[in-house]
Amino acid sequence: MEPSNLLSGLIGTIFGVVFSGCLYWHNRYTSAKRRLADRLMFLRYDVWYTCDDRGVFKAWDDTLKEIWTFYNAFYDVAPCRKRKKVKKAWEAYKGADRKIMESLKDRVFDSKLPPKNKEEFLHKITSFIEAVQNHS
Repeated sequence: MEPSNLLSGLIGTIFGVVFSGCLYWHNRYTSAKRRLADRLMFLRYDVWYTCDDRGVFKAWDDTLKEIWTFYNAFYDVAPCRKRKKVKKAWEAYKGADRKIMESLKDRVFDSKLPPKNKEEFLHKITSFIEAVQNHS
């Protein structure tokens, strides 16, 4: 066994491991992104065609936990430089009020304000979809 063969094998192994890791990350990222975007699109369709102003809170509340799970899965694999925009869109979707959270730091760890009507809900969903899909 010659040193050049050993070095070549070592370099090939390192390249293979790095390439496999990148493929694995990209697969997880794309999958999480598609699951979140698809769920939001289905929600937008349901709200548009089956919901009225009185049913907005129920539709929002019923899907919040599910979308939260998809958001967390996406956030975990999203590149660091792209997380800020999606986090901001998520907080707008769930109605997080920074003033409330800052004034009650010790007692409130999160705040949620539901949309007031169908149009506001559709706007929140659409903004969230755009933030998710604008990531490459």
